[in-house]
Amino acid sequence: MNMSGLSFNALPPIDLPFRFFLTAPLFIIACALLVLFSGETLWLSRWQPNMLALTHGFTLGFLTMVMMGALLQLLPVIGGVGIAKPRFIATTSHVLYCAGVVALMFSFVFAHQWLTLAALILLSLGFGLYLSAIIGVLIKKISQGDSINGFRLAIISLVILLLLGVLLLANRVGISVSFITLDKHLTDIHALMGLVGWAGLLIIAVSFQVIPMFHVAPSMPKYIKQYLAGSIFILLMLYIFYAEFALALIFISHGVFAVTLFYVIKQRKRKVPDTSIKYWQLAAATLLLLNVLYFLPEYFYHSEETPLFMPLPDKGMLLTAIFIYFYLLSVIQGMLLKILPFLSYTHLQQRCLIDFSAMQFIPHMHDFLNKKQGVALYYMHIISGLSLVAVIFEPSLYVVFALFLLIEFVWLLFLMLRCMRLYFSVSKKINLSNNT
Repeated sequence: MNMSGLSFNALPPIDLPFRFFLTAPLFIIACALLVLFSGETLWLSRWQPNMLALTHGFTLGFLTMVMMGALLQLLPVIGGVGIAKPRFIATTSHVLYCAGVVALMFSFVFAHQWLTLAALILLSLGFGLYLSAIIGVLIKKISQGDSINGFRLAIISLVILLLLGVLLLANRVGISVSFITLDKHLTDIHALMGLVGWAGLLIIAVSFQVIPMFHVAPSMPKYIKQYLAGSIFILLMLYIFYAEFALALIFISHGVFAVTLFYVIKQRKRKVPDTSIKYWQLAAATLLLLNVLYFLPEYFYHSEETPLFMPLPDKGMLLTAIFIYFYLLSVIQGMLLKILPFLSYTHLQQRCLIDFSAMQFIPHMHDFLNKKQGVALYYMHIISGLSLVAVIFEPSLYVVFALFLLIEFVWLLFLMLRCMRLYFSVSKKINLSNNT
């Protein structure tokens, strides 16, 4: 493991990111129940109210929840500076944010105006508090430029995403907004800012650091680190005015990132079986597949004359589902398999600096998350992802997807709880050692 240039002096208490990580699978478990409750009609359109609830459960409830927790640790480790008053910020924003996501999902399902208003207020407060703390760090001159610059662009995208979301929610509760047209194009910008801007740019920025760090791989090529994130962000801005042209270049840019990922992973020095690497490879392969699907002629979709054995379903829904599940979720799960043991081990190691004899209590890093259990999660993810694609083609298979989704994320929750239980058990032993 290459940890040169990293700092561990400003780490926040480990229970702060843990609460974000632990909450995230609960939202996907809720999404699985929503799929069972909604039935086949859920898959008729991406504009179905229950589909909007499902999408936001995945993106806000899981993806953003994990990334919010991860940033609490990544900023002090990579940049050397943590947020001010971390316990107050993390605790308050977490409670407000969780309540806001729950209110938002219920507002789509039950269409009560007071739920929409509650979601608007809670998410604005939760996001606002969290973002103010993160921005306070990112405006400082901190180290590790390429990753930090990527973080800055991701956070700018998140701010734009939040502002557009507030406008859309305000419109739903009857608050008129005269200076902007609230149409489908604005909703598409909102979605793209979330998936490609906030989540996608953060993943790209994190990859610059974690792949060389965890897998003893070479650094990403200089031109990729310097220009890729910025280029994608510019294309997101261009999408506002030239949607089709910009979107095509966004797909191509992610294809370039995928090829770079494959190259860097192949050049790694420590070529031992690693589930996290499998997740990165799956994510890279997904980006290449998405390029193929995006550039297929339109008659492949919903046409009886398609050269394929059957017409493809709605293009937007198919591409979005694959991007979220096989790219974003794959990277997040793969990162959790690395972050959870790494954080647990590192925090315990820092505790032993005042009493080196306590090092005897710290287990091996792999004991925090068993390799075989990680492999099982990976194959569960593949199966549930394939069942998602199947249900888009054939909505009557919704029960199969819901069950596989439930199994996968109950298993992920179990792995997290097991890791955290071991951490607090060892921490208790160190406390007893320090008191004697």
